[in-house]
Amino acid sequence: MTSHRHRKPCGPGTVTYAAFTLIELLVVIAIIAILAGLLLPVLVRAKAKALRTQCFSNQHQIGLGFVMYASDNGDHFPVHDGWAAVGGQLPASPDTTDPNAFPYYGGTQPVAKRPLNAYVQAIDTFHCPADKGDQLNPNAKTCWEGWGNSYLVEWGGDFARVKQVTGSGGLVIGPSPSISMATVNLSPVNKIIQGDWDWQSNRKDTVAPNIWHNYSGKRAEAMLFGDSHVAFFTFPSDAAMSDGAPPDQFYVYW
Repeated sequence: MTSHRHRKPCGPGTVTYAAFTLIELLVVIAIIAILAGLLLPVLVRAKAKALRTQCFSNQHQIGLGFVMYASDNGDHFPVHDGWAAVGGQLPASPDTTDPNAFPYYGGTQPVAKRPLNAYVQAIDTFHCPADKGDQLNPNAKTCWEGWGNSYLVEWGGDFARVKQVTGSGGLVIGPSPSISMATVNLSPVNKIIQGDWDWQSNRKDTVAPNIWHNYSGKRAEAMLFGDSHVAFFTFPSDAAMSDGAPPDQFYVYW
């Protein structure tokens, strides 16, 4: 027996359905892909700007903390042991794979021994939301997790044309004095105090862990200056930062 398929005629009360053809579906998908491609960079930039705004707020609060500390301590900035140990937390996930680097970066210092914590009491202020870690310490996922601080103050000596800010207590490196507010006030608007952990010239700005707020190929960082303002600062080339020149208050930064 042969079966036949019949199509019901369209008439009163008959529901008909419109369907997309394959070509129409492909066109719609292509349009959606184009729109997504246009919107994605906008969303990425918006997110980056939001992270930068939070970081600026963090560093401004830290800047006020430095000013209050100096006011209470003979006009001088703090002395501490380890790059990260000026403020922040004892690391939640410390990188102890290098027994020398861990104390050198301040990872052994608890909250009570970090001098700025008495003035910046919200400990998370020392956590940059864009923190992606450190090229020189690849085992720490972020500086916050590995060292308890996302920001790098110029500690223990001059480097990359920046005059030393905080001093060393002598437990990790030799003792050294901190800078005075009177010295900072010689030219506070361009005196670097601290910045994103990756700001120094021995961290290449084209290496993924060092790209926080900055753009690949351009050394630009969220930086705190001596008058407590924070700026997205574009540095000269790595060569200019590392040419061995001493800090100079008449240079673009010091």
